[in-house]
Amino acid sequence: MIRTKLRPAKRLLQLVCVLVLLLPILIFTETASLLTTVLIAGLLVLALLDYLPTRFKHKLSIEVNTNQNMSLGRWQPVKLSIKNTSEQLLITDISLHLSNAIELSELYTSVTLAENEQARLQWSMCAHQRGDAQLAAVELRISSRLKLWQANWIIPQDLALKVYPDFSRVAQNQVLNGVTNTPISGLKLTKKRGDGIEFHQLREYRQGDSIKQIDWQATSKRRKLISKEYQEEQNQHVVVMLDASKKMNIDTISGTHFDHALNALLLLAHTVLKQGDWFSMQSFNHDIRWLPNVKGAQNVSRVMNHFYDLYPDQSSSDYLVAANQLIAKRSKRSLVLLVTTFDDQSLDEVLPAIKLLQKHHLVAVINLSNHALTEVLAEPIENYDEAMTYCAALDLLNTHKANMARLKKEGVIAIDTQPQKLLPNVLNTYLNVKHSGVL
Repeated sequence: MIRTKLRPAKRLLQLVCVLVLLLPILIFTETASLLTTVLIAGLLVLALLDYLPTRFKHKLSIEVNTNQNMSLGRWQPVKLSIKNTSEQLLITDISLHLSNAIELSELYTSVTLAENEQARLQWSMCAHQRGDAQLAAVELRISSRLKLWQANWIIPQDLALKVYPDFSRVAQNQVLNGVTNTPISGLKLTKKRGDGIEFHQLREYRQGDSIKQIDWQATSKRRKLISKEYQEEQNQHVVVMLDASKKMNIDTISGTHFDHALNALLLLAHTVLKQGDWFSMQSFNHDIRWLPNVKGAQNVSRVMNHFYDLYPDQSSSDYLVAANQLIAKRSKRSLVLLVTTFDDQSLDEVLPAIKLLQKHHLVAVINLSNHALTEVLAEPIENYDEAMTYCAALDLLNTHKANMARLKKEGVIAIDTQPQKLLPNVLNTYLNVKHSGVL
């Protein structure tokens, strides 16, 4: 418990003001000098006697409780228990020292505690930025006995907080409904992989089962028809390449392109791991962050903890370097999802990297389109400048469409999507590839 500052309270300032106002009246009395001296001396003595106890620590016990794993943009409670173990009345204002990216519902709360009295307080806090945060300390502004002074005391807490994207949708599973119904352009479907490849369980025969599914040994033992049930192969490998350069720093109504991409890809990881497949992820910008070979739905926290604090920097995308580093780490055939945002020059930069990746992997390029182009094209044209802006946006859009068409001719699964619709697109890509047997 550390005292950081001491200041006069409102009551002391009021007494000083009263004394100043009385001075002109006292001048006209016969004992003006004596009365003035007595009043000033008395006030000084009171102030000094009330000041001395503020130098010593108060007997308090404080306990702070909150969930240290926070969801971005979600309000959650933070509870504080304070007990006065001293022999005097305690009047205090309590506030919390939090990281700048965390908003508190109330700046401070006032409480009065008698001897051995305990109070339980609660705030709500909300994080507005992913990554590491901290509840550093509890600050008390304690009034002296005569309420002439207020002393500020800091009680360090050093409570580490982690702010993750909002994964409440994962628990509800509503976001996954219907995502398998959309076919992928350019993906040739073959016999569904896993049909008869991997044994799952025995069950009673159902109408429509193939005769080949019947387990005759189990049937003879149980004296009723028993079928073998198979499931899709669960050893496929999905690798995500996430662009974390300045291209992904484009703002939308609900966050940047990168925010949408990270949220969707972490939810994709949950689905992949739940399906029993392997998941790896590489982000690339000035630095490359790599998480290899995760399997099992219980390990989705490994993916979250590895990327929850990642933000795009101001570097340019170097797709070829990222592709070379990925192949060095993972050369066995996998589905590689490259998530990025193209500009008018991106195709020449990304094509060499894609061709290199295609030697080892099945490549899908998912582009987050810039919604600003669509907005510009939807605006009415009223003057020459707006017409020029419209033509520039139209030219960029046509270039972009031509680039996506060229990627498809190169045998790439090329998907163009708005950031808000990225999740169903990446899930459809993964599930369609899984069902198609092309891996």
